[in-house]
Amino acid sequence: MNLLASIDKKYQKILKECEPFLLTYPENLKCYDLSPFGISIKKENLYSCIDSKKSIFFDLLHRLDGLSFGQVGMPMDKWVFFDCGEMPGGIFGFQINASDLSTEAKNEYQVPAGYEGPVPICMYIAIPMASNGSWFGHNLCTANRVLGNKGFPGLALLCKAFGVKVLKINKMFGATQWDSPSLNIHLQLADMAIYSSYTPAHSFSKTMTYVSYYTDQGSIAALSGKERAAPQYDLLFDGEDEQALIQMQKEIEEKKFQYTIVGRPIMKGEKRFLPLKKEVL
Repeated sequence: MNLLASIDKKYQKILKECEPFLLTYPENLKCYDLSPFGISIKKENLYSCIDSKKSIFFDLLHRLDGLSFGQVGMPMDKWVFFDCGEMPGGIFGFQINASDLSTEAKNEYQVPAGYEGPVPICMYIAIPMASNGSWFGHNLCTANRVLGNKGFPGLALLCKAFGVKVLKINKMFGATQWDSPSLNIHLQLADMAIYSSYTPAHSFSKTMTYVSYYTDQGSIAALSGKERAAPQYDLLFDGEDEQALIQMQKEIEEKKFQYTIVGRPIMKGEKRFLPLKKEVL
């Protein structure tokens, strides 16, 4: 499949200027697609999470997470990467050489003096679940904020599309906040069937749990440059309305309705709404 011929130029640029990597336990590699859409991951970019020689790369990956989620109170400790991501599942991303970073970006990353090796600029982490064939999407982030004018538009979407392909994910559970900008990315790839709309078990109760199904065709379409709009929907939902979230959760628990987000957010003035299908169970 000639992916480069069918995707938007901004994604082609990323694939030309960055290299894919995969960080996991070595025995997991045989389960994964190491040539996603015909783009091979170089052997030297297949990182073992039990290789002490890669400690600087591990530190930079951890720093990337802190730069992305520290500001919103959800940074991960390093052991979480290892226990919950690298060993049971994997971390896919794209990297560039440290020499390609600006001085400001090197300072943000806290790149060690003299280091000229690879620096991860995005990552997607997923964890296999006990239920047959299901995965849980744990983390998606990029360094575009600190890369400045050297950033890559579309990096997060490309990272997730390739990460899903590498890990061979069809059915994926996820958890995200209703006001998250990442909804644009998730919904560009597929619909999101809501399994919980209000989740007190999470640190942020206004979190939804969802399920999406991914296909190669859907991923390629997502990278075409054309926005994935909802063809039809039953209602526009305000995800900032906490009482509405609680009411929806009650209906989900009572098995009255199945709610599914069927397209990217829709703006009405300065207000953002989500297009939902509401099906009677």
